[in-house]
Formats: sequence, structure tokens, C-alpha cells
Amino acid sequence: MEIDNDNEPVVKNAGPPPAIDPASGRWIKPAICPRRTLNVSDSPGSWRDKTWSQVADMDELSLFRMAFPENFIIEVLLPQTNKNLAGEELSLSEFYVWLGVNFFIGCHEGVSDHRDWWSTEPVMDFKGAPYRMSKYMSGKRFDAINAAMRFTDEDAPAFEDKFHEVRKMLLLFNLHYEQKYIPSWLSCLDESMNSWMDKYCPGFMFVPRKPHPFGNEYHTICDGDQGRAILWRAEIVEGKDRPKKANGEFAFPCEFESAGISKTAALMLQMTKPIHGKGKIVTMDSGFCVAAGIIEMHKRGVFGQALIKKRGRYWPKYVPGDEIDNYFAGKELGETMSYEQEVDGVKFLVHCTRDDKFVTKIMSSHGILDEIQDHSTGQRVGGQWKSFKYLEPISRHNRAKHWVDNHNNRRHDPIGLEQTW
Repeated sequence: MEIDNDNEPVVKNAGPPPAIDPASGRWIKPAICPRRTLNVSDSPGSWRDKTWSQVADMDELSLFRMAFPENFIIEVLLPQTNKNLAGEELSLSEFYVWLGVNFFIGCHEGVSDHRDWWSTEPVMDFKGAPYRMSKYMSGKRFDAINAAMRFTDEDAPAFEDKFHEVRKMLLLFNLHYEQKYIPSWLSCLDESMNSWMDKYCPGFMFVPRKPHPFGNEYHTICDGDQGRAILWRAEIVEGKDRPKKANGEFAFPCEFESAGISKTAALMLQMTKPIHGKGKIVTMDSGFCVAAGIIEMHKRGVFGQALIKKRGRYWPKYVPGDEIDNYFAGKELGETMSYEQEVDGVKFLVHCTRDDKFVTKIMSSHGILDEIQDHSTGQRVGGQWKSFKYLEPISRHNRAKHWVDNHNNRRHDPIGLEQTW
């Protein structure tokens, strides 16, 4: 799926979006939250068939198998790989040995030739591999499995689809978490990078702002209760390699794109589909500050909120950013108000807090301006230290905004498996 940019004019030098009539909105301190009226609880994430105390007693392999879409391995990967594998068929247990060898090799940088892991020469301090894998799997068997590995049991379509080999795997990953995991009341939607240095790989992206800027970009969603950063949905960004049919139509549109919803809003709905109707909250960065997406999520029982930033010369639609900044000019640090409008029959809010040099703005369809007593911040203003407590929507955003990044950091650092695989 793609993101459009409906915050900036499409045509170069086009004029600004239509000005918002100040009479169409009003400044308020919301006293009623639509989410609270549903009487939904702030429940932590949970596995459907395991309690957290049971999870705590599981060993590493059991944890991996719980979080891993093993049915895909049994039903698709093993049968298709065995069709191309000479010698003994690959079993599930041997697959895990092969995968473990890959993980172990991937944790050691600087071994340029993977055959060194099966060398018959003695281990040396500054040359070759630091260990030998022969007692787990022979080098010939390892290479044979690598060459025979297949990830789909579906025939290639008539049109070119550069993601055909992995499309089903990604689909079944999402299905696994949809069936096995219940996300927390609060999640974070953001972008992730899967490092890859070959610019000819399908969907190759260069995203300069990311710590690992080269490779495949994914939209991912995580919760993070009690320090558990669990990624429960992912969609690859296909970009210029997104396949099209012979008639020029996209080959795999999601149901929300087919309904005529804008690209970014459709992506927001697709990523949150497993929690539609659940009354949960999803916070997002400014890449998703699209009012249409917030409104469409609200209509489907998901309460979205997104940090607002100015894009070039213009503010996002339904955000009178300059008027908001003028309203807060001269107000005290930590002053809070919400600008309320009605958009497509839904109350649309811009929650605001006065910071030292700017006004923090979050678009939402829910929330009140309660101060969160255990979440404060401070800044030095005029040589004096001043502190204030975050209001509810901004506290939620600041607590959750790093959850996807935390998951990425655990995957990338100190050693990224995809960099050495």
C-alpha cells in the first residue's frame, strides 16, 4: 500500500488549501470523551491461549514458536521447499536447526565467506569464523536448503509481481497475530526499515531520516505494555514496484482503497483492521496527520490520534495552524486548549499545549484535557526552570511513540541479522 500526501498541493506552485472559517470551530476544554462513553477498559495486550505468567515460564524456543507463524512453515514452506530439495526431505525440526544456524551466523559480523563456518581448519583469533557449525548441520546440507527454499505455493500471476515470492508469507504473518494476539488498548503506528543494500531488490527505498536508511520500508504497528514491544501487523511499502494488471489497475488493492478512500486513510484503516470496533487507541507521528484517516478510523470504532506538523508552507487540512499559534502567543508554558470542529458528522479535535518555542498539536476524535499526574516535563524559560504535566492525549503519544522504534532497535542493534544474513 501507499501513502499519499494530501497535506501539500499536488501541482507545483499551486495555491494554499482553502482557508478555514474561524466560525466553523471553537476553543473548548473537552469534558466528555467519546471513547469513555463506550465504557471500554484500558486492557493490556495478551495472547489468546496463554497468560503472561505462562509466557514467563516458557523457554526461548517455545516463545519463538508462539510468536512465529509455524502453520505457514508446515503448510507452505516445507512442502514447496521439499519439491526442490535433493536428498532427505526437510522436516520441521531440521528447519529450526537451519534457521538457528542462520541466526547464529547473523550475530557475527566480519566473516566474509560463510564457508568458513564449516572449515576444517582450527579456529583462529583474527581469521575466518569464530565457531564451527558442522556438529549441527553440514555445509552442503545448509547450502542445499538455502537453494531450495520456497515461500509460496501459489502460481505466479500473468502480470509482473516482484513481491510474489513473499506476498503469502506476509499475509499469513498478519493472520497469525490476528488469530493469536489481542493488542493493548494503546498502540503506535509507524514506519520500519528492513536493511538491504542491493538497490535492485523489489521495493528498495532510501529513507534518509531512518538509522538504517537503505532497504525495504514497512508500515508496522506495535503495542508496548510493561516494556513488551510486540509488533502485531506489518505491510510492506511496494512503491514503484507495486504490481499492476494489464489494464493499468493495481493488482492487489485493499478493500478500503476499493471503497474510494484516500491512500493514507486507507492505509490507516488497513493497519488497524484487526481492532476495528474495539474502542482501542492508535497514536501516530506526523506522517499520518490526515484528518480523513482519523475520521474514517473513528467511524470504524478505532480512536486515532496523530502529531501535527506543518508540511512545507501549508498545514494539514482542517488544522488552522497559524491561527492556533496566534491564539497561544503570550500564554503560559503548559497552557492547554482544544480546537473543535465537526467534519463529516464527527467531532474533530486539535489538542494543543503551549511549549517554550512552539505549540504541540495532536489531531484526534477523542480525549479530554486531564493532566496526567505521573507524566510531567520541564523546560528552561527565561533562565528559570518551569515544569508542567502533560495532558492526556499528548501523554499517550509521548509514552507510545517509541514502541515501533524500540522494536526496530531490538531487531537491528547491536547486530542486525539482515545485514549479515
